[in-house]
Amino acid sequence: MTDASTVPLGELAPASPASPTGPRVRWAAIVWGMTFAAMAAAGYAFISSPATMRALTDTIAAADLASAIAVGLLLVGALLAIAGVAGLLRVGQRSLAQRRMHQIASESTRQT
Repeated sequence: MTDASTVPLGELAPASPASPTGPRVRWAAIVWGMTFAAMAAAGYAFISSPATMRALTDTIAAADLASAIAVGLLLVGALLAIAGVAGLLRVGQRSLAQRRMHQIASESTRQT
């Protein structure tokens, strides 16, 4: 037998207020998913014909170290920019949700 006191179910307060906005949209997943889908489409477009595949192979074979470093830095910058866009969307979503919560909270304390 435990010594814990029991409280009727009706007297329990919720741990956190119910979210009036519903489930959150996972913007990072949408942005990264679209990015990888675009990369896959571009890759398919490059290798879909033998002529473009040959041109891509020749371009890669003729590349020197400086251009390889430049392309690598460009790719890292693009990935950072995409991560930044996803972060901005997340901050905007949180800000909007907080504004809605404050607006609903102020409306619920108003007496009519």
